[in-house]
Amino acid sequence: LDQIKDKVAVFVGDKKKKKVIVSILKEAPVIYVDDPYKEFRKAVDKLYSHSLEGLTFIGVTGSNGKTTTAFVIYELLKMFKKPTSLIGTVGYYIEDKKMEATYTTPDYLFLRKLLSLIKKRNSYVVMEVSSHALQQKRVEGIEFSQCIFTNLSRDHLDYHSTMQSYFKAKERLFLDNPKAAALVNIDNYYGRKLVSQIDNHLVTYGFKKKAHFRAYDLTISKEGSRFTLLHREKAYPIRIKLLGRHNILNILAGFASLVELGFNPDAVAKFLPQLNSPLGRLQLIDREIYVDYAHTPQALKTALTTLKEVGYQKVVCVFGCGGDRDKGKRAVMGEVASCLADFTILTSDNPRSEDPYQIVSQIEKGFKRDNYTVVLDRREAIKKALEIGRRQKCAVLIAGKGHENYQIIKDRRIPFCDTLVVRELLKNE
Repeated sequence: LDQIKDKVAVFVGDKKKKKVIVSILKEAPVIYVDDPYKEFRKAVDKLYSHSLEGLTFIGVTGSNGKTTTAFVIYELLKMFKKPTSLIGTVGYYIEDKKMEATYTTPDYLFLRKLLSLIKKRNSYVVMEVSSHALQQKRVEGIEFSQCIFTNLSRDHLDYHSTMQSYFKAKERLFLDNPKAAALVNIDNYYGRKLVSQIDNHLVTYGFKKKAHFRAYDLTISKEGSRFTLLHREKAYPIRIKLLGRHNILNILAGFASLVELGFNPDAVAKFLPQLNSPLGRLQLIDREIYVDYAHTPQALKTALTTLKEVGYQKVVCVFGCGGDRDKGKRAVMGEVASCLADFTILTSDNPRSEDPYQIVSQIEKGFKRDNYTVVLDRREAIKKALEIGRRQKCAVLIAGKGHENYQIIKDRRIPFCDTLVVRELLKNE
């Protein structure tokens, strides 16, 4: 407030903070209310009063998998020639226009602005809904037709403090939308916990026999995955290009979503082999070199395990951890890499205001073996990994940033894209 006081024309403030406001804003007129954010939402709703009309909202939440799940649903709806928009981590796709994402779920005002840009009012909107967005009521007022829960594992504990608090934030999407169909992955502990809280239209998916949409008879390879999808006693043989068990779960969620929306299951099944992963999600760049967004312990474990499951004997891993974020996960990710990667190069991610060396030192504490080195310059770290990969004929996983095209160092946003760096290095070999 002190930083903007000279620019304030009229300030709407909390009655309970009147003394603090008066001490800073000595000249500007102030309107005191019980709940400033509530009044803000009212003003936004009046400004964009028609932004929600005629739209069918599908919300996807979870620690991992929500980007791919949302992308799968978005792509399937487009294959059926349905007007569809996507709001999520890899971008904001509003009809035919794509914008770079600032947040997974935009703030209340910007979200309404985005929705107001949709011209076709019989559209679907597929939206990743983050725990921050739920906690901060960014999606309040939106009636979701479907709410999808992918899983929950350690992330954002710098914000939520405990896993219970983190789960409670995610749970809000379902409790705030009692009329929505709830699609829940029951292979995850927190998914099973969520099921017990849902009284309405519940749809489950997973590998477990009691799931409404179930995958079994799995064959996973470098070329993709094959499995049988069982729904209402009918078996569908499925082949997809996406790698790994985790992506089979994402495909199950997408299939279930469209079937529950009323699309023909046979028609949906025929489209599944055409699907691709979104950018930076276990993306094959060239000759056994993968870029992945894995920035949590579970996501890193999943990426490394998948590469081993599809047939790679050895995997070299490059990763770091973001600064000014959950410090407790750093050693845990170190332990995951120590156990599952054959060799790891620890490097810088988005250090923000922290010292990259201190971040790496905290990751090192999780290593159980001496199977790593430190190269703080991310480009040099990737270069070293490619050299090892070529020499030892093994897979390379560059983790943590995925689709991102920047690094945040202190208060600077520097252009940096793992995929482009890999291609430049390969070109110069």
